[in-house]
Amino acid sequence: MSDIRFRPATKADDLFFRELELETTWTSLDPVDRERFRRADVREALLQTHELLLARPGNQVIVAENEEGDRVGLLWFGVNRNLITGEDEAWVYNVTVVPAFRRQGVGRKLIEHAEELARKSGFAILGLMVSSHNDAARTLYESLKFETANHLMRKRL
Repeated sequence: MSDIRFRPATKADDLFFRELELETTWTSLDPVDRERFRRADVREALLQTHELLLARPGNQVIVAENEEGDRVGLLWFGVNRNLITGEDEAWVYNVTVVPAFRRQGVGRKLIEHAEELARKSGFAILGLMVSSHNDAARTLYESLKFETANHLMRKRL
C-alpha cells in the first residue's frame, strides 16, 4: 500500500478505535484466558482502561487512511513510565491494521510514524508490548530493530 495518511482520531472514530482495540486485545489473550473470559467482560475492562490511559498527557490515537479515505489501521501512542529506570518513554499502546489491509505494509508505516512522533517529542526510547504467540507482529518489530528488553512471565495457579 503506497499512500497512507495519518490523522488524529476524532469522536467519529470512537467505535472504530474501540472495536479494533477489542479485537487486538482479544487476540492477544492466550487460549486459556480466551476460555476464562467473555468478550463482553474484556470490552468492559477496556472501557475502564481507556478512560484512565487516554486521560494521561501525551496519549493520542492516530488513524491511518488509504488514498480512498478508508480507515486501514490505528496507532495508540503515548507515554509510559519504565518501571526499572523510572524514565518516561514513548510507548505504543496499540497498533492494529484492519484485517482486509494486513500484509500490505500498513503496520510498518504505523510503527514508523510512532518512531517519528517519539523523536519529535524528544524521546530516546520507543517501547511496546507484544504477545508471545503473535509471531507476525514480533517479526515486524524485530525487522524494525526492536529488541526484547524484558519478558513478562505468568504462572497459572
